[in-house]
Amino acid sequence: MSILVATLNHNLPDLTDNLVTQLKRDHLFDFCELMVVDNGSKEPLAQGTTHRLEKNIFFGGGFNVVLDYFLSTDHDYLYFLNNDLIFHGPSFLSTSLAEAKSSDAAVYSPSVINASVEQCHWKQMWNWGKGLREVRWVDFQCPLLRRDILSEIKMFPQELIYGWGLDFYAGCVGERMNVKTVVSDTNTICHLNSQTFKQNKIDIGIDEYCRNAETNMNSYFLNSEFNSLYFDMRHYGETYTL
Repeated sequence: MSILVATLNHNLPDLTDNLVTQLKRDHLFDFCELMVVDNGSKEPLAQGTTHRLEKNIFFGGGFNVVLDYFLSTDHDYLYFLNNDLIFHGPSFLSTSLAEAKSSDAAVYSPSVINASVEQCHWKQMWNWGKGLREVRWVDFQCPLLRRDILSEIKMFPQELIYGWGLDFYAGCVGERMNVKTVVSDTNTICHLNSQTFKQNKIDIGIDEYCRNAETNMNSYFLNSEFNSLYFDMRHYGETYTL
């Protein structure tokens, strides 16, 4: 199985290089292609940088750049990682791939612990201690996506440039395709959470960013074929329990 492992960096080179260092601990890394996209940084590039964008096109724009490249390759999976993640142990990549394959997941994610009092708003992402759980969609902090669903998506809507809603969109497409989406409670990551904002490394305030991202996301889905399914997905994530 062939994997493209990708991350975006915007003015956080140390965190990005730390992510790559962690990935290199896994023997599977030698069989992956690494794509580190600098998303319009004004600070020195991360050492692992492979591609560079002249301006910040935000998470959604950067994801589409990676997706476009992925579809030009013959890779089987795309692992798209936030650059502010901490893994437990040395076998993050190999565990992820093995679990995605064994569960026949078109979309797979580790469970997530935020390094803060506030945990992920979407409760299906918590660690429920139940192994591999089939869910309806995953928050895009660390999604592993199979080629079939990415070939169906082709490109995320430009209205979702800020990045909010990519996860809902993939969930909606996955349900339409009748493929599996899985979260693992045996493979859990720590997310340092919004470090670009917390370290004041971006030329937009977090309140403005969140307002713009929320407005764009709601506006897109209200006028899309996934209108009712989007709101159903939101309710699912907010009220998820076993």
